Amino acid sequence: MAAKLVGLKIRTLRMQAGLSQNILAQRAGISPSYLNLIERNRRPASTLLLDRIAAELAVDRAQLDGEAERRLADEVREVSAELAASEKLPELASAEEFVGHHPGWAALLLRLYRSYQDRDAAVLALADRLEHDPFLRDSVHQMLTHVTSIRSAAEIMQASDTLESTDSRRFLEIVAGDSARLSQTAMALAAFFDSAQTRVRAATPTEKVDALIVASQNYFPELEAYADAVRATGEHETLLHIPPAFDAADNEERPSPFEQLRAQARLGAAGEVAAILSRHEGFEQDGEAFRLAANALFAYTAAAVLMPYEPFHAAAERHRYDPNRLARLFGVSYEQAAHRMTTLRRPGREGVRFAFMRADPSGYISKRLPLPRLPLPRYGNACPLWVIYTAFQTPGMTARAFGALASGDDFLFFARAVEKQPAMTGGARHLMSIMLACDGDDAARVAAADGIERRAATVPVGTTCRLCVREACRQRQEPPLIA
Repeated sequence: MAAKLVGLKIRTLRMQAGLSQNILAQRAGISPSYLNLIERNRRPASTLLLDRIAAELAVDRAQLDGEAERRLADEVREVSAELAASEKLPELASAEEFVGHHPGWAALLLRLYRSYQDRDAAVLALADRLEHDPFLRDSVHQMLTHVTSIRSAAEIMQASDTLESTDSRRFLEIVAGDSARLSQTAMALAAFFDSAQTRVRAATPTEKVDALIVASQNYFPELEAYADAVRATGEHETLLHIPPAFDAADNEERPSPFEQLRAQARLGAAGEVAAILSRHEGFEQDGEAFRLAANALFAYTAAAVLMPYEPFHAAAERHRYDPNRLARLFGVSYEQAAHRMTTLRRPGREGVRFAFMRADPSGYISKRLPLPRLPLPRYGNACPLWVIYTAFQTPGMTARAFGALASGDDFLFFARAVEKQPAMTGGARHLMSIMLACDGDDAARVAAADGIERRAATVPVGTTCRLCVREACRQRQEPPLIA
């Protein structure tokens, strides 16, 4: 993919520099015919040759690598795939060709599409919020209460011609008081819906953190670099070999290596975390969103120390993204290994792209990382057919299935219910279900897909019952919001 962009970049930059193929070829020490083949993407260019060509064009070699354009082409391809799933499109040129010839138009197209996605996500979020937000629910109930009171008082006054002046004054006070309260509730509702932040931006601190992680694809190069530096100095070694003996009379559990590394990151990586959050709106240093985001990023840093990017990426490819094997290999929990798999987004060294979700037996979702075509619910429960709930039936074992959305997109889902901490004597087990999901086309790279016949085993699923159009689903818990 990147090779196709290299030729286009060389040709574009050569023409911008006013050089003919003959002149550039002579200066780079190759024949004009060979340069012509490179520009037409018929021959590859070695690293040394790219260095010579970049020097003659007076540009950095990175401009010829096509790495930025490759990411741009990936996003353009994703847009075309999403649109093609819903309507028949005319035959299009390759994404690489479009980006290579018209990078500005490609970037503008993506900006427009992201704007469309933001509005679409805002509509879905508001629809979900209408169903579950306690403020809206309570406001509607208050309005009904006030209207009922006003109507009752008005009916009594209308039906009786013999009301004493004191009774009449009392009913008028009821009407006036409830009218004022009704007006206040209505104004509060109007302010809620008029808020631009409520409509198109994350409204709560947790939503802001989710938006930050999604926008960054859950990959933070500054924190990866910090983790590599910590490992290079060996500072982490004492935390990874904690002696098991301690005074049990203290009645305290010894912090795990992960917890100690996270505490260490609070001191050592505070500057990197502050710099990351300063680049995004809504993270004032004394605010709740900043605190939550910082906690998440410190945990990210601890995971990066325990599971350094390159070794973890190589192991994930070798063991086909099996969280259980990766957890044993790196001495971490199943959840930590599964979450680390979602961070493998280093440009040029990407792993399989996963969605991540964590829920308790009640269905409460405490962690979520969606995929572009797999939205995860923020409020309420997910589709009851998702394996995140099936996993609770067999704790410690992996539940897996292919699921197809009504849009036509299909995904591999796999989940495991794990104990967050050992149960106290006589107490209930503290189980959490950890689910990963990847695009169906990536399933062949993932061990969880082994032994599943994709076509026969694909289950029609939705996201949430309220937003699902499958009206005949036998697992439906609620009617669809929009029929």
